[in-house]
Amino acid sequence: MPAAPKARRPVVLTVDDNRLVHDFYALAFQHHYHHVRAYCGEEALKIVRAETIDVVVLDLILPGIPGLRVLERALKMRPKLIVVISSVIDSSQSALRAIRRGAADYFVKPTDPEVMEMVIRHLLATLDDPGIMIPRPEPVVHRVLLIGLDPGLRAALATALQPRCRVHVAVRISEAVELLGTIMPDLAIVDLRSASLDRVLGLECLRAAYPEGSMIIVGAVNQIRPFLKSSLDYREIIVPEPLNVSSLFAEIASLLSLDPDWAPMKPLGPASSAAVSRVLAQYADPTLRVEHLSAEAGLSAAHFSHIFSEEMGIPPMDYVHRVRTQAAIFMLRETRDKVSTIAQQVGFYDGPHLALSLRRRGLGRPRDFRQT
Repeated sequence: MPAAPKARRPVVLTVDDNRLVHDFYALAFQHHYHHVRAYCGEEALKIVRAETIDVVVLDLILPGIPGLRVLERALKMRPKLIVVISSVIDSSQSALRAIRRGAADYFVKPTDPEVMEMVIRHLLATLDDPGIMIPRPEPVVHRVLLIGLDPGLRAALATALQPRCRVHVAVRISEAVELLGTIMPDLAIVDLRSASLDRVLGLECLRAAYPEGSMIIVGAVNQIRPFLKSSLDYREIIVPEPLNVSSLFAEIASLLSLDPDWAPMKPLGPASSAAVSRVLAQYADPTLRVEHLSAEAGLSAAHFSHIFSEEMGIPPMDYVHRVRTQAAIFMLRETRDKVSTIAQQVGFYDGPHLALSLRRRGLGRPRDFRQT
């Protein structure tokens, strides 16, 4: 009896006109995958036609053939092809269009490469193809939905959670309800600090669209509690104002850890909690340094950096820089303010400084985030 053919590594084609984006993807696929690159839609379709491709990671904004058209034509050629979208366009309508046309998932840039790889690994496992060598299984990928007007808090939470979860973001509850038509998160975190009564009343609409999911609501207890209806099937937890970062992260970890397949989050100790609180208050200050963060805990900069990196998963100043960049991306998407104004509001010196930061992370140009 002939021996079964040896399983091969999965082949991932990334399609983007930005070379730095491909380098960013390489962080996810360099070890257990064969990584192929295409810089426009036409080149991608030629590769899909001529080579063995298992997964396509596709941008929507491409020179020549647009991304959605590439998606349709690629799936027509290879119906079992897994296509995931990775785009700066952050809208539920865009995600819904892509999924209805056959996309397996929709990522909003920036996405942590490890999380992208984990999702793609699970998608490959659904093919049940013995000829493909699936990398060893990892814990289930959880989805967290962040809802709130404050771009700083959304940025701080997204940056902390992205190495562990798929993070989705909505500014308003109405946008979150629309988004729930395409995804079903494991946890929703709602920022209702200083919220109007109309926004608090929106909790009922959110619960109707998210009937069995757990929620953490940040805000005034006496204003929010009348609208909460916790049950045995889901939990609703209030983290009161003023926000206690340690309590918030502890509640996030406790709710997500209810799943036995979840890789538990490390709790934030006093030093890291104090540092995150200071980042929330001062991330827009370009003079903020690790010495300022370590002073909150009365520790040396080196000792503090070690503790923070162990608990958060990234060095403290890397965290600060990512929060600034993510807050800038939110504001580019959600406002018409000038790039230079946004840059200064979130801690960059000027527009070119922000543009350089985006480019170094493989995220394109500031104007890309306004192409909706």
